[in-house]
Amino acid sequence: MITPLFLPVRGGTEVHVYNLSKELVKLSVGVEVHTTRDTYEEKGVLKPLEVIDGIKVIRHPRTWRFSKEPDLLHFHNLGRKFSPWNLYTFWFTLFESRFYDIPMVITPHDIFVVNRGLILDTLQRYMGNRLHRIIAVSEWEKEEMIRKGFQGSKIVTIPNGVEDKVFDYPAREGTHDYLFYLARISPEKGQLFAVKCVENMDIKLVLAGQVRDREYFELLMRTVKELGLENKVKYLGQVTDEEKYALIDGSLALILTSEVEADPLVVKEAMVRGVPVIVGDRAKVLPTLVKDRVNGFVVSNCEQLKQAVESLRDPNLRKEIGERNREISKNWRWREVSLKVLELYKSLI
Repeated sequence: MITPLFLPVRGGTEVHVYNLSKELVKLSVGVEVHTTRDTYEEKGVLKPLEVIDGIKVIRHPRTWRFSKEPDLLHFHNLGRKFSPWNLYTFWFTLFESRFYDIPMVITPHDIFVVNRGLILDTLQRYMGNRLHRIIAVSEWEKEEMIRKGFQGSKIVTIPNGVEDKVFDYPAREGTHDYLFYLARISPEKGQLFAVKCVENMDIKLVLAGQVRDREYFELLMRTVKELGLENKVKYLGQVTDEEKYALIDGSLALILTSEVEADPLVVKEAMVRGVPVIVGDRAKVLPTLVKDRVNGFVVSNCEQLKQAVESLRDPNLRKEIGERNREISKNWRWREVSLKVLELYKSLI
């Protein structure tokens, strides 16, 4: 597994790689995760080598290398643009890989469907031509990749999984007087929209997630202060899984208004927990996962968000939506997902 960041960083990509790797280890597959020693905000601070739940984690100073030739390489995310990590990944897949007989797979985690500039978009298409398979986490992402010039015959759709404990952790009662926004603090995640909207709404907003962009975080906090929302908007930082489930359960709804997503894990976790979800319409995959007024609400402005909140104050509607979400999500366990990925690996080796 080749991924720029890994645990203790807990963004969507990192959690995906961890859970997939953990389940593959349970299936007697030897897994090495190659990553950097970085977190979102600090460089070179993590241990160079450790074992996490049977997964050998090798952390490199700048970019990845392997000493023993693996049976397969599975790349994840290339979000840091022209970092040494990404540049070597492009070099390896385009040129160096010709000297090896190693199947190569990538799960792009949305980076193949966003516009990243002519140079990167071109490099990514060339890279896609060299890879043996590309895993899309939704049919929408697959269609978008094909539209952007990737070979449809190489793309297979395998959705993100959800951890067993999300299904099994006991439900908590809550006040249902707040919206819960869980995402890394970064402009593309769109928290600023929700902060501005709650100024004229009778609802609180609870934010949680690691800070990836310090300037954006400061903008959020400055906006909270300028609008006088200190008593309505609360930022909790990074939360534990148990705290996350309690916050989801106790909320009126989970909210996510990102600019771009591929298959947002937090939305799926809320659905597993039987909680309504409010999403924006800018990340085109979100309305394919959340159907407006069926298993949640899709909003594009503050007035629509206010109407969604008012509708969800009806406990019968919340219960109805929650039951639909549990039904939709019942087959999302990581065990099922990892078996599909393993079948793909075996077809290439």
